[in-house]
Amino acid sequence: MARLSWTQRLYWRYFSKPVGQRGLFLHAIETPIGSILEIGIGSGERTKQVLSLCVPPEGVSQIRYAGVDAFESAKPGTPHLNLKAAHRMLAAFGVKAHLIPGEPVSALSRVAHTVLPSDLVIIDGEWGTDSLQSRSIAEWLPRLCHIQSTIFASATLGGKLEQIPVPATAVETIHLRRAA
Repeated sequence: MARLSWTQRLYWRYFSKPVGQRGLFLHAIETPIGSILEIGIGSGERTKQVLSLCVPPEGVSQIRYAGVDAFESAKPGTPHLNLKAAHRMLAAFGVKAHLIPGEPVSALSRVAHTVLPSDLVIIDGEWGTDSLQSRSIAEWLPRLCHIQSTIFASATLGGKLEQIPVPATAVETIHLRRAA
């Protein structure tokens, strides 16, 4: 995406909806992002907004995206994309997508060693709670991010996303370059 005009930046800073995700939108505008990991895609609206704002860093032609979600097995009544619709949406943005179906507890343990650490990690729901899902994500998080990553998380589905600190045991950037 091209650089935003000052009126567009003004909109994303003060008027964008939902209000609880403005910090994420501002980060996407101000920081070059080459890779995204999203745990809990939901309806896909946040994903569309973030991808429309992202500018990849120098030398990166295609943003790498990994998404963990229940997709078809989501609880009835919650807005969710099915797997095919998610692939279609991500293809429209031209990102290299790796979608992982399943609950985060099992999905992360299956793919944590195959998904490279991401520049931006979004955790939608149950972060910071004393649940099995929260503990499982916290256990795998050092493997899923690097020391220069930015992590946004919320305690409830669709809740306010807060920036949280990167784990001290996160992968060093120099190791990431060798692995990639």
